[in-house]
Amino acid sequence: MKPATYRPKTGFHPFTVAELDGTLFHRTASEDLCFWPCPYGTSEVVFEGFVKSDGGIRHLVHRYDRVTLHGAALDTLEHGTFSLRPYQLAQAGDGSITSCALALFVRWCKETGRCPTTLYKQAYDREHTPDWAETVAFADWQGVAYPARWGATEVAGLLESLHAVNYHSLAGVLAQLAASL
Repeated sequence: MKPATYRPKTGFHPFTVAELDGTLFHRTASEDLCFWPCPYGTSEVVFEGFVKSDGGIRHLVHRYDRVTLHGAALDTLEHGTFSLRPYQLAQAGDGSITSCALALFVRWCKETGRCPTTLYKQAYDREHTPDWAETVAFADWQGVAYPARWGATEVAGLLESLHAVNYHSLAGVLAQLAASL
């Protein structure tokens, strides 16, 4: 995604899709907000936000005609889906756990001497490989409970996490590797 060159003057300055020429990212210690023009040509700003709250995060995906950074963060706190953090292996899936599940996959790869990009390409040979450093950084920002060791129970939890975020092919590649260990 191309980063937007437009930056609101303040978190209270409203903006519309006409002012966005790319994706606007805003991350602080307690908020991760992302805005982009609707890819289907409507005059809406598409928004995905994560805001930390007691015991977890709140996650919201929404569309706006006109929005402020502050208003989107408040909407996320008020209307966003709550998800416990730190994320645990095999925790129930919701729209916020993708980075956490992939960060666990990256950690498993690191600790078992595997390359996450190679395994990802085996599962999804035509797709763009995620930016692993950014994925892990975002998951760590949210909070992830990494296991101290990777036994059969932990690998089963990782497979369940990958299935929960619809990475079924990657879970299949991992399951074949785990079975051969």
